Amino acid sequence: MYECLIDKLQKIMDFIARYTLLIVFSLIFVAGLFIKAMYSFDDFPYFTFPDKYDFLAALLVLAMFAGVYWKRDWIQQHLNYQLCAVLFVLCALAYVLLVPIKPFSDMDPVYNGALHFSQFQWNEMLQDEYWEMFPGNIKLAVFWGILIIPFPKTLLTFKVWNIFFVYMIAFFARKTAKEYGVKYYNLVYLFLLSCLSLFLYINQIYFDVPVMLLCIIAVYLYKKYDNPIPSFLILGLARYLRQNVTIFVVAFVILFLFEQCEMFRTKKWMKQLGRLAISLLLFLVVSRGLSTAVQNRFINGNFQSYPFWNQIYIGINEAEFGFMDNDFSYDRSAQDVINRVEEYGPVRMGKIILKKTFWLWSQGTYQAERYAFGGDAADWSEKFEYETILTNHLLRDDQPLRRFINAFMRAQYFVLFGLMVLAFLKSKNTERFRLFYYIIIATFLIMLVYELKSRYILQLLPIMAILAGTSMEKPIIKRGEARKREDDQF
Repeated sequence: MYECLIDKLQKIMDFIARYTLLIVFSLIFVAGLFIKAMYSFDDFPYFTFPDKYDFLAALLVLAMFAGVYWKRDWIQQHLNYQLCAVLFVLCALAYVLLVPIKPFSDMDPVYNGALHFSQFQWNEMLQDEYWEMFPGNIKLAVFWGILIIPFPKTLLTFKVWNIFFVYMIAFFARKTAKEYGVKYYNLVYLFLLSCLSLFLYINQIYFDVPVMLLCIIAVYLYKKYDNPIPSFLILGLARYLRQNVTIFVVAFVILFLFEQCEMFRTKKWMKQLGRLAISLLLFLVVSRGLSTAVQNRFINGNFQSYPFWNQIYIGINEAEFGFMDNDFSYDRSAQDVINRVEEYGPVRMGKIILKKTFWLWSQGTYQAERYAFGGDAADWSEKFEYETILTNHLLRDDQPLRRFINAFMRAQYFVLFGLMVLAFLKSKNTERFRLFYYIIIATFLIMLVYELKSRYILQLLPIMAILAGTSMEKPIIKRGEARKREDDQF
């Protein structure tokens, strides 16, 4: 009886996830070819139309894709991981040295706080007025501070850590793709190493890149060992950095129950449920324990956090269709959100959700240009540590180099997005990648009302790349066959 109900529930959830993503993302993909979602450095979203830079970038990216597709079998058989790693590190070091952006906005207090923490100057760490508004981000300063304790206390040290993180994201995405039986898993690896939007995030000192790495490691460990405990430990650390990691935890729990539904017909059900309970307990101990330890040590009674309802209230503002408008309040409540929904009515709310959903999933750069190059400036000294051959060409978003970089990122994203949509067409992929479908659909639903930022879906990039990789394969390699392959070179 129970198994029958679980099976029906699973089929319903699979159907909803697959066809919702297929239909909505197909429409977004087609519309995105003609309407361009853009981010203004005055910090608001808008729409425009493709220009010559978009056409040039599209031609270049499609030519590169065609070459990779043509040589996909050779790449899969002969790719040298060590050479790829060396080339990536050299390019990344050249990037951080030639584009020496200074920390700004939220990154500045996190960076300075991490420097103070690493030198055990904890009183100085709390002097920044930023912590009075956003005390929760002290956790990020502590995280980065721990990482740099044994290393030189320079900005370059932070960015070298990010180089390591980005490479490991590609590394574990490849291993995850292999575990899922993706035939051309090396293409997933190459795409992430060459994904310009992810590459540019090396200049960001915040939570996005570390959280993405922790999430893909958790997915890999779950698939590799079929045991939720290691994955939930990793997700506990990720949840300490960013609350939306809870989406992954919920998806893991649902998948585990679906996969273990037959246990209720045997005597193993107590053992399996016990393992899940231990996993959840460890997740809470790590995430809550670390947060509580930091809060008790650094956040005193003078610091007051904004209620969660601010992100929902801002997420349905009409003027910027959910983008951050800084309308924060310490007294924000669910009733404020209800009042705003009632004020707008179904038609205005529908327009807000339609625009923000299209912008979110078609913007294509994850706002990487903001964290790579900073805001517009008249002189290099306003945002760079020193002058290089590139700094004067990266001052404003209307300069040719900046416009082409943005167009190239967007073209790469649309190839990835289109290939992912093709993956939804294959019914066999629903069971194969059920975890990915649930993570993406949950993110999609939450972002309907949550504060709008395209970087909030950046953590989905590795699993989107894996799904896109399945559209390059024929035939599909079974899981058992993938496990029999020899160990990776690196």
